[in-house]
Amino acid sequence: MDKGRNIQYRQEQKWWLQPYVLIPLALSAIMAIIYGLDQSMGLDLYQFGVYPKKGEGLIGLISAPLVHGSFEHLRNNLISFTVLSAALWYFYPRKALPLLILAWIFSGLAIWIWGRPSYHIGASGIIYALAAFIFFSGLLRAHPNLLALSMLVVFLYGSMVWGLVPIEPGVSHEAHISGAIIGVVMAIYLRNSPPKDFPKPFRYDDINDDLSEQIEKYGPNYWQVDHDSQQSGMKIHYEYKSNDTKD
Repeated sequence: MDKGRNIQYRQEQKWWLQPYVLIPLALSAIMAIIYGLDQSMGLDLYQFGVYPKKGEGLIGLISAPLVHGSFEHLRNNLISFTVLSAALWYFYPRKALPLLILAWIFSGLAIWIWGRPSYHIGASGIIYALAAFIFFSGLLRAHPNLLALSMLVVFLYGSMVWGLVPIEPGVSHEAHISGAIIGVVMAIYLRNSPPKDFPKPFRYDDINDDLSEQIEKYGPNYWQVDHDSQQSGMKIHYEYKSNDTKD
Protein backbone atom coordinates (compact mmCIF):
# COMPACT_ATOMS: atom_id res chain seq x y z
CA MET A 1 0.00 0.00 0.00
CA ASP A 2 1.48 3.31 -1.06
CA LYS A 3 1.70 6.33 1.21
CA GLY A 4 -1.28 8.17 -0.31
CA ARG A 5 -3.61 5.19 -0.03
CA ASN A 6 -2.36 4.48 3.49
CA ILE A 7 -3.24 8.04 4.59
CA GLN A 8 -6.66 7.75 2.97
CA TYR A 9 -7.25 4.44 4.72
CA ARG A 10 -6.37 5.91 8.12
CA GLN A 11 -8.65 8.88 7.50
CA GLU A 12 -11.55 6.60 6.58
CA GLN A 13 -10.98 4.60 9.73
CA LYS A 14 -11.50 7.67 11.92
CA TRP A 15 -15.20 7.82 11.14
CA TRP A 16 -15.98 9.64 14.40
CA LEU A 17 -14.04 12.66 13.10
CA GLN A 18 -15.93 12.90 9.82
CA PRO A 19 -18.43 15.74 9.14
CA TYR A 20 -21.32 13.30 8.83
CA VAL A 21 -20.77 12.45 12.50
CA LEU A 22 -19.49 15.67 14.05
CA ILE A 23 -21.94 18.17 12.53
CA PRO A 24 -25.20 16.32 13.31
CA LEU A 25 -24.05 15.52 16.84
CA ALA A 26 -22.87 19.09 17.46
CA LEU A 27 -26.17 20.62 16.33
CA SER A 28 -28.15 18.05 18.31
CA ALA A 29 -26.08 18.80 21.40
CA ILE A 30 -26.77 22.54 21.00
CA MET A 31 -30.52 21.86 20.81
CA ALA A 32 -30.37 19.69 23.92
CA ILE A 33 -28.35 22.25 25.88
CA ILE A 34 -30.74 25.07 24.94
CA TYR A 35 -33.71 22.98 26.03
CA GLY A 36 -32.02 22.14 29.33
CA LEU A 37 -31.27 25.79 30.04
CA ASP A 38 -34.79 26.80 29.10
CA GLN A 39 -36.39 24.26 31.41
CA SER A 40 -34.04 24.74 34.35
CA MET A 41 -33.98 28.54 34.29
CA GLY A 42 -37.49 29.30 33.04
CA LEU A 43 -36.27 31.40 30.11
CA ASP A 44 -39.47 31.07 28.03
CA LEU A 45 -37.45 30.69 24.86
CA TYR A 46 -40.58 29.95 22.84
CA GLN A 47 -40.63 33.70 22.26
CA PHE A 48 -37.68 33.16 19.90
CA GLY A 49 -39.84 31.11 17.59
CA VAL A 50 -41.27 32.25 14.27
CA TYR A 51 -44.35 34.42 14.72
CA PRO A 52 -46.06 34.96 11.34
CA LYS A 53 -46.45 38.44 9.89
CA LYS A 54 -44.72 40.21 12.77
CA GLY A 55 -41.36 41.90 12.46
CA GLU A 56 -40.08 40.56 15.76
CA GLY A 57 -41.11 37.07 14.64
CA LEU A 58 -38.38 37.09 11.97
CA ILE A 59 -35.77 36.33 14.62
CA GLY A 60 -37.19 32.83 14.61
CA LEU A 61 -35.71 32.22 11.17
CA ILE A 62 -32.44 31.61 13.01
CA SER A 63 -33.45 30.59 16.50
CA ALA A 64 -36.72 28.63 16.11
CA PRO A 65 -35.13 25.26 15.08
CA LEU A 66 -33.03 25.32 18.25
CA VAL A 67 -35.98 25.75 20.63
CA HIS A 68 -38.33 22.94 21.71
CA GLY A 69 -41.42 22.98 23.87
CA SER A 70 -41.19 19.61 25.65
CA PHE A 71 -38.85 16.70 26.17
CA GLU A 72 -40.90 14.51 23.84
CA HIS A 73 -40.74 17.22 21.20
CA LEU A 74 -36.96 17.44 21.61
CA ARG A 75 -36.42 13.68 21.64
CA ASN A 76 -38.41 13.03 18.48
CA ASN A 77 -36.71 15.83 16.61
CA LEU A 78 -33.19 14.97 17.78
CA ILE A 79 -33.40 11.36 16.64
CA SER A 80 -34.79 12.23 13.21
CA PHE A 81 -32.51 15.23 12.73
CA THR A 82 -29.36 13.30 13.66
CA VAL A 83 -30.14 10.35 11.39
CA LEU A 84 -31.23 12.40 8.37
CA SER A 85 -28.49 15.03 8.61
CA ALA A 86 -25.86 12.30 8.98
CA ALA A 87 -27.23 10.62 5.84
CA LEU A 88 -27.21 13.97 4.05
CA TRP A 89 -23.58 14.68 4.94
CA TYR A 90 -22.48 11.16 4.09
CA PHE A 91 -24.20 10.74 0.72
CA TYR A 92 -24.32 14.39 -0.42
CA PRO A 93 -21.23 15.99 1.19
CA ARG A 94 -20.83 18.64 -1.50
CA LYS A 95 -24.32 20.11 -1.05
CA ALA A 96 -25.08 19.27 2.59
CA LEU A 97 -24.19 22.62 4.12
CA PRO A 98 -25.99 24.82 1.51
CA LEU A 99 -29.04 22.60 1.73
CA LEU A 100 -29.13 22.77 5.52
CA ILE A 101 -28.83 26.56 5.48
CA LEU A 102 -31.57 26.94 2.87
CA ALA A 103 -33.88 24.54 4.71
CA TRP A 104 -33.16 26.35 8.00
CA ILE A 105 -33.96 29.81 6.63
CA PHE A 106 -36.66 29.25 4.03
CA SER A 107 -38.78 26.82 6.04
CA GLY A 108 -39.03 29.50 8.73
CA LEU A 109 -39.68 32.21 6.15
CA ALA A 110 -42.54 30.22 4.64
CA ILE A 111 -44.07 29.82 8.10
CA TRP A 112 -43.73 33.55 8.70
CA ILE A 113 -45.58 34.28 5.45
CA TRP A 114 -48.54 31.93 5.74
CA GLY A 115 -48.50 30.30 9.18
CA ARG A 116 -51.08 30.58 11.93
CA PRO A 117 -50.69 33.48 14.40
CA SER A 118 -48.70 31.55 17.00
CA TYR A 119 -45.09 30.84 17.94
CA HIS A 120 -43.67 28.06 15.76
CA ILE A 121 -40.65 26.33 17.28
CA GLY A 122 -38.65 23.17 16.67
CA ALA A 123 -36.54 21.60 13.93
CA SER A 124 -39.37 19.69 12.28
CA GLY A 125 -39.36 21.94 9.21
CA ILE A 126 -35.70 21.11 8.60
CA ILE A 127 -36.36 17.42 9.20
CA TYR A 128 -39.10 17.35 6.57
CA ALA A 129 -36.82 19.20 4.15
CA LEU A 130 -34.02 16.66 4.65
CA ALA A 131 -36.35 13.67 4.34
CA ALA A 132 -37.95 15.03 1.16
CA PHE A 133 -34.58 15.90 -0.37
CA ILE A 134 -33.03 12.50 0.34
CA PHE A 135 -36.09 10.60 -0.89
CA PHE A 136 -36.63 12.50 -4.14
CA SER A 137 -32.90 12.82 -4.88
CA GLY A 138 -32.62 9.05 -4.89
CA LEU A 139 -35.55 8.74 -7.29
CA LEU A 140 -34.32 11.45 -9.64
CA ARG A 141 -30.71 10.25 -9.78
CA ALA A 142 -31.63 6.54 -10.08
CA HIS A 143 -28.34 5.49 -8.49
CA PRO A 144 -28.60 2.09 -6.74
CA ASN A 145 -27.06 3.33 -3.46
CA LEU A 146 -29.21 6.47 -3.39
CA LEU A 147 -32.36 4.53 -4.31
CA ALA A 148 -31.67 2.18 -1.41
CA LEU A 149 -31.30 5.22 0.85
CA SER A 150 -34.64 6.58 -0.42
CA MET A 151 -36.34 3.29 0.41
CA LEU A 152 -34.77 3.34 3.86
CA VAL A 153 -36.16 6.84 4.45
CA VAL A 154 -39.62 5.59 3.45
CA PHE A 155 -39.28 2.62 5.79
CA LEU A 156 -38.14 4.72 8.77
CA TYR A 157 -40.08 7.94 8.23
CA GLY A 158 -42.95 7.11 5.91
CA SER A 159 -45.42 7.96 8.65
CA MET A 160 -44.19 11.56 8.54
CA VAL A 161 -46.66 12.12 5.70
CA TRP A 162 -49.41 12.42 8.32
CA GLY A 163 -47.60 15.44 9.73
CA LEU A 164 -48.56 17.33 6.58
CA VAL A 165 -52.21 17.18 7.59
CA PRO A 166 -53.54 19.45 10.39
CA ILE A 167 -54.97 16.64 12.49
CA GLU A 168 -53.01 17.06 15.72
CA PRO A 169 -53.42 20.23 17.78
CA GLY A 170 -50.28 22.04 18.81
CA VAL A 171 -48.28 20.66 15.87
CA SER A 172 -47.08 23.09 13.21
CA HIS A 173 -48.15 21.37 9.99
CA GLU A 174 -47.16 24.61 8.25
CA ALA A 175 -43.52 23.90 9.16
CA HIS A 176 -43.83 20.34 7.86
CA ILE A 177 -45.36 21.40 4.55
CA SER A 178 -42.86 24.23 4.09
CA GLY A 179 -39.91 21.96 4.78
CA ALA A 180 -41.17 19.22 2.49
CA ILE A 181 -41.69 21.67 -0.39
CA ILE A 182 -38.19 23.08 0.07
CA GLY A 183 -36.72 19.56 0.08
CA VAL A 184 -38.49 18.63 -3.15
CA VAL A 185 -37.47 21.87 -4.87
CA MET A 186 -33.83 21.42 -3.84
CA ALA A 187 -33.84 17.78 -4.98
CA ILE A 188 -35.01 18.87 -8.43
CA TYR A 189 -32.63 21.82 -8.61
CA LEU A 190 -29.58 19.78 -7.52
CA ARG A 191 -30.45 16.60 -9.39
CA ASN A 192 -27.36 16.91 -11.62
CA SER A 193 -24.89 17.75 -8.85
CA PRO A 194 -22.50 14.90 -8.00
CA PRO A 195 -23.19 12.97 -4.78
CA LYS A 196 -20.63 10.99 -2.79
CA ASP A 197 -17.91 9.26 -4.80
CA PHE A 198 -19.06 5.66 -4.66
CA PRO A 199 -16.63 2.80 -5.42
CA LYS A 200 -16.97 1.41 -8.91
CA PRO A 201 -18.84 -1.91 -8.98
CA PHE A 202 -16.73 -4.92 -9.86
CA ARG A 203 -16.88 -6.01 -13.48
CA TYR A 204 -15.07 -8.88 -15.16
CA ASP A 205 -14.31 -6.55 -18.05
CA ASP A 206 -12.04 -4.58 -15.71
CA ILE A 207 -9.72 -7.56 -15.18
CA ASN A 208 -6.42 -7.13 -16.97
CA ASP A 209 -5.56 -10.52 -18.47
CA ASP A 210 -2.54 -9.31 -20.47
CA LEU A 211 0.30 -11.61 -19.40
CA SER A 212 2.82 -10.46 -22.01
CA GLU A 213 5.06 -8.83 -19.40
CA GLN A 214 5.22 -11.99 -17.28
CA ILE A 215 5.82 -14.18 -20.32
CA GLU A 216 8.63 -11.95 -21.54
CA LYS A 217 10.30 -11.96 -18.13
CA TYR A 218 9.83 -15.60 -17.04
CA GLY A 219 9.05 -17.48 -20.26
CA PRO A 220 5.81 -18.94 -21.64
CA ASN A 221 5.58 -21.64 -18.95
CA TYR A 222 6.34 -19.41 -15.99
CA TRP A 223 3.14 -20.44 -14.25
CA GLN A 224 4.04 -24.15 -14.25
CA VAL A 225 5.83 -25.68 -11.29
CA ASP A 226 8.91 -27.81 -11.96
CA HIS A 227 8.39 -30.61 -9.45
CA ASP A 228 11.70 -32.31 -10.23
CA SER A 229 13.73 -29.22 -9.37
CA GLN A 230 11.65 -28.63 -6.28
CA GLN A 231 12.38 -32.02 -4.73
CA SER A 232 14.28 -31.60 -1.55
CA GLY A 233 17.06 -33.76 -0.25
CA MET A 234 15.86 -33.29 3.28
CA LYS A 235 15.92 -36.39 5.43
CA ILE A 236 13.89 -36.84 8.57
CA HIS A 237 15.31 -38.88 11.44
CA TYR A 238 13.18 -40.22 14.24
CA GLU A 239 14.59 -40.93 17.68
CA TYR A 240 12.80 -43.32 19.97
CA LYS A 241 12.90 -42.80 23.72
CA SER A 242 11.39 -45.27 26.09
CA ASN A 243 8.99 -44.06 28.74
CA ASP A 244 9.74 -47.04 30.98
CA THR A 245 10.91 -46.04 34.42
CA LYS A 246 12.89 -48.07 36.84
CA ASP A 247 11.34 -48.90 40.20
